[in-house]
Amino acid sequence: MRPPLELPESLRRLLRSRSPGLESDVERFLETAPAPCLYVRSERVSRSPLRPSLIHRMLGHGAAQPRLAALDSKFGGVPYVEEADLTWDGFHFLGQLNFAQLADAPVALPRRGLFALDRDLRAPDCSPRSFRVRWYPEPSEAHAQPVSPPRCVGRWETRMRFVPGWSLPGGDAWEAPLPPGDSQLQDAWSDWTPAGYLEDERGAGFHRLSGHRSAGLDEPYAFVPPPGRGNDLRAYAQLWRITFDNASGFHWGTNQAYVLLHPEDLAANQLGRAVVTWSNA
Repeated sequence: MRPPLELPESLRRLLRSRSPGLESDVERFLETAPAPCLYVRSERVSRSPLRPSLIHRMLGHGAAQPRLAALDSKFGGVPYVEEADLTWDGFHFLGQLNFAQLADAPVALPRRGLFALDRDLRAPDCSPRSFRVRWYPEPSEAHAQPVSPPRCVGRWETRMRFVPGWSLPGGDAWEAPLPPGDSQLQDAWSDWTPAGYLEDERGAGFHRLSGHRSAGLDEPYAFVPPPGRGNDLRAYAQLWRITFDNASGFHWGTNQAYVLLHPEDLAANQLGRAVVTWSNA
């Protein structure tokens, strides 16, 4: 069930003080603003990391062996691969989503297929070319190639858990119902954090699938569109927002990684045309 969007009384007073109909306009905006999403959490599947630290080794802990199946949704471990000649030179496996394992997914997401991300550590930090996207529309054990486990971005193998949630527009889209130039009202509006929404932006270690675009995409570091598509970021859907992950053992500092896809490519089930950009929000 969608959490209610109840304006605090202090914000209502501000809206009423600006113009007679502004409060009603904002309430109408809030009626249609929420969009469903899936939050992604990870949990460790072993007591030891894939790459033990010095402290782990001093305590007598060796490297854990990957435990999750090649088709599982996960960070780290053994990736699902169909290409017989896929090279891992410079690449580290980040994680993968098996859409068949996503319950209660928003209607915009596929119901089948496996989407994987690898990171090229030779590329400059926050470069849009530092990720490799892999997409398998019909994954199966029969199609899987045997793979020697590559190095992973995180030090731990973790299982993904998916929780239905709700997102709200971010950045300029969130301020759309407000009159321009009213800094007091805009500050009060931005400071309001509706309960039950945007859990991935509260520093809780959530990642997010689908839903509205995050505020950070108003000012990304760099963006390289897929072949045949334009470079207007507003034309792209936010497929996946990946933040830090303490359970898996990776982080981007204060940055977030965003997987973006043109809606026409998403509707055509061409997730291999997704691109990755970065932002500091």
